[in-house]
Amino acid sequence: MTATAAPAPAEETVLSVSLRAVAVIAHRDLLRQVKRPGVLLSQGVQILFFVLVYAVGFDGMIGSVGGVPFSAYVFPGIVAIQVVSIGVASGQTYAWDREFGVLRELLVAPVPRICLPLGKVVAGAGMVTVQSALMLAFAPLMGLELTPVRYAAAVGCYALAATVFSVIGLCLATVIKRMQTLQATVQLAMFPMLFLSGSVFSAADAPVWLAAVMHLNPMTYAVDLARQTLLGGHGLLVWWADLAALGAILCGVLLLLRARSGK
Repeated sequence: MTATAAPAPAEETVLSVSLRAVAVIAHRDLLRQVKRPGVLLSQGVQILFFVLVYAVGFDGMIGSVGGVPFSAYVFPGIVAIQVVSIGVASGQTYAWDREFGVLRELLVAPVPRICLPLGKVVAGAGMVTVQSALMLAFAPLMGLELTPVRYAAAVGCYALAATVFSVIGLCLATVIKRMQTLQATVQLAMFPMLFLSGSVFSAADAPVWLAAVMHLNPMTYAVDLARQTLLGGHGLLVWWADLAALGAILCGVLLLLRARSGK
């Protein structure tokens, strides 16, 4: 019986070492982000721009969408824009580490290779989730009724979205080797993804061909889930369909990341 029970501690040790490696890499990336206040400031200016232009500027012109003030309708999508933009761009830190040889040094550590990208996912998704939680505190100014339960559920939605798109960004970084090509690809992909997600207009009012394209956009499901959570309805799909779609996308990109990180 003693010989049979012996492998268990070894498995626990491997798991604990892997978790510690993920935590160390996440801590390193978080410190790097905190030490660059200019980046955080530029991200705050971007979200302020979207709020002023779409939520405030268009509110008087458009009025309401489905009986909901336009500022309240568009606010969940504005937060999602910030979450997705930073999430996808977080993959560039992986490319920088590879460019300057840091990745080579980290890969010699006696831990599974998947720990490196997972640590970056934890750091990127964690930072974006905190930012979304702060932005959601201003939801009442946009005409949204924010209860504690609704606030917690919305933070959970954005945390899931941040995780999904951080993994997507890392997958891009493992597929595209050149830093300049990666930056150009991210910029090229971001604008269609952001504006064909229903973040700033109602997907139900779009032409049939455009609605079909929007259903192929993974961000559409993140925006729709957050909007239903904050508004209590007004969704393109039922909430569990959005959740299932995001879960399926996350599983798919995690498998791809696992395959790419093993090389």
